[in-house]
Amino acid sequence: MERENAKRTYSRFGLSYVGMHWVYVLLYIVVLQVVKLICRAPYLPQSITLIINFGLRFAIIYPVMYLAVRSLPKFEITKKRLGIGGFIACYCISIALMYISNLIGLLLNSLIGRLTGVGAVNPIFDVIGSMPPEVQIIVVAILAPIFEELLFRKFLIDRTVKYGEVSAMLLSGIMFGLYHGNLAQFVYATALGMFFAFIYIRTGRIGYSIAIHMMINGVSSYLSAYVLNGSVIGQITTALLSGDIDTYTDLVRDNIYSLILLMTIGLWLLAVAVAGIILMIVFRKKFVFEHHEGEIPKGERFDTVMGNPGMIIYVFYWILSIILMQFGISILEVICKVFKFI
Repeated sequence: MERENAKRTYSRFGLSYVGMHWVYVLLYIVVLQVVKLICRAPYLPQSITLIINFGLRFAIIYPVMYLAVRSLPKFEITKKRLGIGGFIACYCISIALMYISNLIGLLLNSLIGRLTGVGAVNPIFDVIGSMPPEVQIIVVAILAPIFEELLFRKFLIDRTVKYGEVSAMLLSGIMFGLYHGNLAQFVYATALGMFFAFIYIRTGRIGYSIAIHMMINGVSSYLSAYVLNGSVIGQITTALLSGDIDTYTDLVRDNIYSLILLMTIGLWLLAVAVAGIILMIVFRKKFVFEHHEGEIPKGERFDTVMGNPGMIIYVFYWILSIILMQFGISILEVICKVFKFI
């Protein structure tokens, strides 16, 4: 009986989360067309499409994703405090995991890009690169961490942890990674998602993972925006390689404070990552899990978690999206172009 309840719970999450993504795609297309008609314009500025995109996600889709699973029974996780030292340790470990998993993701992305002939695919660069700085702060560094931690950590884990802490942690990370829809983000999002899930399972306080998520996204978006939008790094590199010392000197002099800040952040993150690796080794015995009444036995866990309609559909759809994205194909863009919505 408990196993059937678990299967229904997992299936509800899979169907609800992927189903609401399909609703988002439909709403995005409809709203896009309505705004075009109102503006009497065949094409909309990217700033308008960004507002429609994130407005739908944060105001409608993500709240409804929660409403779709709210009625599922919850398990109360015991509240514990990390303390300042514990929080700093978790932040360092998160940075280390991000560095390691991101490097693996970049290597896989590059290798597959060579095989497909498309090259490395990273759509997040295009999205972040098109955002004004203030929008990046609001969307990437504030709203996204809050909603993502609530949806893929708190709401999901509260309702699945009683069936097994390890299963809840793995599911949280994998669903979170897949939801990004591209290989470049899948690897590090999965790794970080699992660690954030572990933090929440052990503390019962979602604020810790939200805060770390915000810190990581804030710094990452700043670095990405500087490298992508400023193009100063590219100009300096080009001037240096071409032997144009005068141009190189002028660029460095004109951007000296930004370059110092960029270098400082880079060195800081590298030091934090090294500290995180050391902490993972030193505190490896603290990564333990507790058992609960009604937990699914080991031999039945995979079939229980994945052997249900909702999770099968969820995993199949997002893996398909990731594969297509490696060929430079976005399902949303394909739908829009086929029906001439953009």
